[in-house]
Amino acid sequence: MTSTTPDVTQTELAAALVIVARIAQARAMQATGDPNATVHLDRRVCLQAAAGMPPAARFDRHAWMKAWQAAREDGSLPHRKALYRQLSRTLADELDFDGDSWEGEHRQAEIYRIASRLRTVDTKVCIDDTLGPLDAKVDPHNLWNGFVSPRFTLDAALQLAAQTQQLAEEFNGDGVDTVHVIDCGAKDHDGKPLAFVLRVSWTYMEDEGAEQSTLIIEPDDEGRYSIGGWEWCWSYAHWNCVCGRYSDWHERCWCGLTRDHQPTAPLEIARWTAAAALRRLAPSATSALIDIHEGRPHIVQVYAGDTELDTADDGGVFDTETLGAADAYLHHAIDSSEPADLAAAPGWEHIPDERSANVYRITFPTL
Repeated sequence: MTSTTPDVTQTELAAALVIVARIAQARAMQATGDPNATVHLDRRVCLQAAAGMPPAARFDRHAWMKAWQAAREDGSLPHRKALYRQLSRTLADELDFDGDSWEGEHRQAEIYRIASRLRTVDTKVCIDDTLGPLDAKVDPHNLWNGFVSPRFTLDAALQLAAQTQQLAEEFNGDGVDTVHVIDCGAKDHDGKPLAFVLRVSWTYMEDEGAEQSTLIIEPDDEGRYSIGGWEWCWSYAHWNCVCGRYSDWHERCWCGLTRDHQPTAPLEIARWTAAAALRRLAPSATSALIDIHEGRPHIVQVYAGDTELDTADDGGVFDTETLGAADAYLHHAIDSSEPADLAAAPGWEHIPDERSANVYRITFPTL
């Protein structure tokens, strides 16, 4: 897949490709009445899409010149030219199979496929608690009744196959589709094993026979397998970040932490969870002073930069429940750690105090 330039984002390029696909659809409808028919596409569709024109079947040169002039006047012309060049390069990379030119006969589905690849995200998918979670690539815009259409690597397909076959054993095969990975015994040009996937719908086997009940799934040009898209109820796997936020598919939480690299040390987890609890009422909170008495921590002060926030029960920024929840997170972490862990924990700083030997400042992670 062609990479985008700094001037053109993948989202913009994908949107322009969708316009090209709609132009192809309009031309097919006009010529044959079949929106999926093959039609001729050339660089004028790129000009049309880059100018932000409606996806009409016929290229209107007068309307295009008017749109181009408007872009010149509002200062967006350089960006639209960059979008045109990127769009042309992408179509050439994806559709020029013989080294001649991408211009020629194409279907709208070919263009939609390219746009979909640009919009894909790395994620995990599942079907309730039955199948998954499995790593997959998903186009968030390609939905069927709200469900996604994942593309799996061979390793993920093998995991899915094992899960479906185990499920079939538990239910004696009744109404359960199974997935089977067939090794071809060879390798592709990249040295990866060649395999194809069989999806068997046992529910229909008796009435419709093996041919109608079996689907052969070959790898796409990225070596991935589309299994169950637009048929199975695939959803994003859910996960909770230690910062307190809930994500349903993003690999990276907006706080900066990734799903697969969450803190594991109790004191580091508590630094995030206590911060999340306090920031619900005081988003500007940056640190807290705690006193650990007989192993039980108690938040003494909360700061926003150098400014102390009011923690009084009567009219302060925080309520008793919030402070109590933060104290509980800290207590669990300290109870699960050794004294040496406390001394070495990032973000935990011992503060000399005349009244207590166990006062620490916790600096919250930056969001």
